[in-house]
Amino acid sequence: MRRTISFLMAVILACAAWPALGTEDGGARPVLRALLVTCDRFVSRPETTPAAQQNALMVKGLLEADARGFSVIRTECDTLSSVEAFSQAVTETFSEAAEQDISLIYISTHGLYSANRSNLSASLLLSDGTREERLTAQALAGILYDIPGTKLLVLDACHSGAFIGKGLSDFAQANPFATEGFHVLCSAGGSEESWYWRADGGDALHGAGYFTSVLSSALGSGGSAPADRDLDGRVTMTELRQFLLDHYAASTPQIYPENSDCVFFETPKNGEAEPDILTDIRFDQTVFSGNVMEIGFSFRLNRPAAVDYQLVYDQRNAWDFADAPMMTDGGDGAVLPEGVHEMEITLTLGDEEQDVSGYLMLQIYVREGDRMFLHESRLLRVFPSQGDMALDVRTASAFFPAQGEELEVRVYHDIPCALTVSVQNAQGKTIRYLAIEQATRPQRLVPEGTTLYWDGKLQDGSAAPKGKYLICVRTGVGRRTYTVYSEYFNLEEPQVSGSVPVVKY
Repeated sequence: MRRTISFLMAVILACAAWPALGTEDGGARPVLRALLVTCDRFVSRPETTPAAQQNALMVKGLLEADARGFSVIRTECDTLSSVEAFSQAVTETFSEAAEQDISLIYISTHGLYSANRSNLSASLLLSDGTREERLTAQALAGILYDIPGTKLLVLDACHSGAFIGKGLSDFAQANPFATEGFHVLCSAGGSEESWYWRADGGDALHGAGYFTSVLSSALGSGGSAPADRDLDGRVTMTELRQFLLDHYAASTPQIYPENSDCVFFETPKNGEAEPDILTDIRFDQTVFSGNVMEIGFSFRLNRPAAVDYQLVYDQRNAWDFADAPMMTDGGDGAVLPEGVHEMEITLTLGDEEQDVSGYLMLQIYVREGDRMFLHESRLLRVFPSQGDMALDVRTASAFFPAQGEELEVRVYHDIPCALTVSVQNAQGKTIRYLAIEQATRPQRLVPEGTTLYWDGKLQDGSAAPKGKYLICVRTGVGRRTYTVYSEYFNLEEPQVSGSVPVVKY
């Protein structure tokens, strides 16, 4: 039976203002090493204790469950307060890395970036509470550059997407990680903040970063890995990012390269992986219209636990956590039994004559004893029934995919919508889809819009030939359809044949 919660609320959505273990060929087995760096205590920014430290514990647990086995998992919590100290930790951790090896670096801290400046000015704070230094994108790329083999970099920080030039209001100046061997996952676009949860006062419940909490759900506390979409026992960077886009709403995870088959995690092969405490989350729908939202969903509890829900509204281009209601399933102190549970939350948004649109997210927490974890952060959209889209699309005039460059596609739209974005050649033939009826999400861009990226490949994964191309964008509001085209841009080849040139910062 589906439990129901109803709310009668003022209009809080914005009304639209229209204007691999071993190699199969018998090669050497890769050795996996990890360095986890987190900071909770700062000189110039608010303290986040214990969020970053909890992030490190969650990531360490995930890596320990990886079937390939990590030979080294080094954790530095509030111990590295300078670029020199960070560089030394990298050298010590990965000094024995070889070309077939995998080196994972995870960083959780405050991220800094100022709009209308070069994305190369973005930085991460390294701090122990008494001393603090900034680590820029160029410096980080330079420190990691000489590590042989595959380098997996995970950044859980505000504006972290600026490090790879993604999710920015202005076109990126450069991506210092656009070199062979780097695979980068960021918790937020360059214009977005990255959030954490922390208990207040004397509450014993411990918080953690929203992004890393959902990352943990993606790979499963016991290694069951729901992010493994093709069920081959391996979670690639692309699979992981897609899971995060589907199940994490507070910001927009960004990745480089845009389509990465690099394996981030392998599930245990001995059948010992246990399912996470909360699994099989299913929503009836995530896109709504009109003034009444009936949010229906179900999930499975694999052991008894308390479940809390939080509704957070997008207000004035920011998530309004201060006024976000929290409710416990079954009432205060209730512990739900294991099994499948169904829930329905009904929201009434103002009077029936107002046409509203906007975003909100539903967060699902699980409490066991004195521990509380975020398991799901689902983005919900309310589409308007009418209005002017102010639709536009822009790109750079040229890009060089053979040098690791990706084409940024900027789609401007004033209201939430579903986008179909395609790449067409000079003859008007569609050679690649970047999005098909993809519902938009807030990316904190000015002006409002969506960023997408093309790696220069055709729909079948092969490289597109040199030449002229353009972007086509289609969407609609109510019964009205909009179509816009970009100017033509050039897909260029390297000026010098041979190995791809790289820049060491």
